Amino acid sequence: MNIIIHGSIAYDRIMSFPRYFKDNILPDKIHSLSVSFYIEKMQELRGGCGGNIAYTLGLLQEKPWLIAAVGKDGKEYLTCLAEKGVNIQQVERHEDIISGSCSIITDRANNQITAFYVGAMKYNTNFNFENCDPKNTIAIFAPANNLADSLKYIKACQQKKIKYIFDPGQTLADYNGKQLKDCIRGSYMFTVNDYELSQALKKTGLTENNLLERTEVLITTLGAKGSTIKTRAGKTYDIPALVQDTLKDPTGAGDAYRAGLLKGLVANLSLPQIGNIAATTASFAIETVGTQEHDFTMEEFRQRYLDHFHASCPI
Repeated sequence: MNIIIHGSIAYDRIMSFPRYFKDNILPDKIHSLSVSFYIEKMQELRGGCGGNIAYTLGLLQEKPWLIAAVGKDGKEYLTCLAEKGVNIQQVERHEDIISGSCSIITDRANNQITAFYVGAMKYNTNFNFENCDPKNTIAIFAPANNLADSLKYIKACQQKKIKYIFDPGQTLADYNGKQLKDCIRGSYMFTVNDYELSQALKKTGLTENNLLERTEVLITTLGAKGSTIKTRAGKTYDIPALVQDTLKDPTGAGDAYRAGLLKGLVANLSLPQIGNIAATTASFAIETVGTQEHDFTMEEFRQRYLDHFHASCPI
């Protein structure tokens, strides 16, 4: 089955501030804030939701298509994805701009200051869903930082009756209530974390039951508490998280979870199995700093699944 991912490509610049932000910020001067943080350590890593999902699907032996845009600095990034089996033919290159980037400063208390530069993602992409076979295609619309593209492609999938996952993530704030309703209506899955679910309900004025009148499956991720899968038919499945002793960075867990969902769907598994596959996939991502630094073989994946769920891995 063809997997199509629409999502962002960006470089993550992760910086560590060895002290506390609060020591550099005067509360009574917040109206004229001007601060500087001395950084002792910085890493530049590949990131962006689209790239992260595609990378992990490559580890899961899938060959997804990625719809995204990069700038003149994106060649090495795309080479790394291609080496994992990702189809990058639909990634558009722009030589007049650099790729998107996310700059994150973290202090000793794990407080974070983040600045996001949209870069090449401001340009619209041009993928034609008319050429896709609805019976052999599944798409995911992850945070892409280009609302016009997301709305355009979701409408195309609805018209072609292509199964898709709507997962707006941190870009949920960019949608108004009507746009959210329109995107959820007709989706196979609507996936959010617990905070995003509250945002979606507030923006749309809907209840969870109302959401399930518009989508077949509602998935809510709960961090270390796992995730909950609810269906239109009224069934609920609680999926435990695989919290590893080697936890280093939870940042990439959500995108790895999304990759696991897609792997389970194309394998035609049951929803509880799909949730378990997603949870297992996420457990590898949290073992490294960065969202595309984890690695595993299918043998390692199957063994971890067996160890935690006491059942043979179905993929």
